[in-house]
Amino acid sequence: MTTRYARLVSSPLISAVLALSLLLVSASALATLNPCVEGYHQLTIVVTTNAENVVDGDDLWDDHHAYIKSSHRFVAGEPAPFVVTYSLTKGVERENPLDPASNVTGRTTYVLNECYRTSEDILLHWSKTSAEWDRFVEIIAWMQRPGTQVVTLHDGVVRNSLWQLGDIL
Repeated sequence: MTTRYARLVSSPLISAVLALSLLLVSASALATLNPCVEGYHQLTIVVTTNAENVVDGDDLWDDHHAYIKSSHRFVAGEPAPFVVTYSLTKGVERENPLDPASNVTGRTTYVLNECYRTSEDILLHWSKTSAEWDRFVEIIAWMQRPGTQVVTLHDGVVRNSLWQLGDIL
């Protein structure tokens, strides 16, 4: 049994499969690293709204995501995309924002994070999105509905960032 196992492991095919598996796992780990490094600039918008606004909010944010994906992406032969990372998080608001076990309020919070290399890239994003995205005025109006609060950090500089490539090599 041990001899058969040793022959199996030393087989070129098994070695190639193991090497490929290791490569795929490594590539997967690299894909999850944080490219938003210290010194980059971040646009963060936090919107907390009443339950009756959530269906419209989901629709608008999904459309915003599709717009950003199509307009801020990498295209061969063109300059690098100016948005580094994009994420939208959605969750319930809690009565005590410092206690995750506190009761929910029935309201929903959306947190948009967009990371850019420079302040100028953020300004470019605002001008491009307001000019091109056909629902820009609609999402601004949605954010101004009664019972909705918005907090925006227009150009925060990333002070601390973890899990860059250098952190794991």
